[in-house]
Amino acid sequence: MPRIVTAVAFSAVISLSNGKLIGDVVKEGLRGAQEGHRALSNEEILKDMLGKEVFSFDRDECLQGVDVNGTATYGRCEIRRFPYCEGDTPHICFNRVNRQDKFWPDKNPHFYIDYKRIHCYPDIEGFTCSSCSPGRWCTPEGRCILDENMYSCWDDE
Repeated sequence: MPRIVTAVAFSAVISLSNGKLIGDVVKEGLRGAQEGHRALSNEEILKDMLGKEVFSFDRDECLQGVDVNGTATYGRCEIRRFPYCEGDTPHICFNRVNRQDKFWPDKNPHFYIDYKRIHCYPDIEGFTCSSCSPGRWCTPEGRCILDENMYSCWDDE
């Protein structure tokens, strides 16, 4: 039975983004602002889509590219490149990936956001975003943790 729920939720994920990026929506809003409507900023649009997900310019970094030698470059995330999630209760999911070259003092890897792995998902009971893959988001730590059992990630929930 869980496979059916996942399949239904996955098809809804695809239909929620409609191929638009936040940058596209901001441009459309700016055209509307010329007609007397207030345009929303990238940050305001993202905040409405976060749902259970978290994002911080100070902590999060995005994959900027990979050179011909396979060396990845990371940097500040550009919200305008995130998908625009539509619907009554749209949620964005970053699906952060662990880096192989940067670690915290406790040996957990740093994680990054790959624009290609960001998806939209509906507010369906039992379907949640995977903020970190592998691993889980640890709220008290403010980061992804590979083995959350080693931390008090769920004490407040």
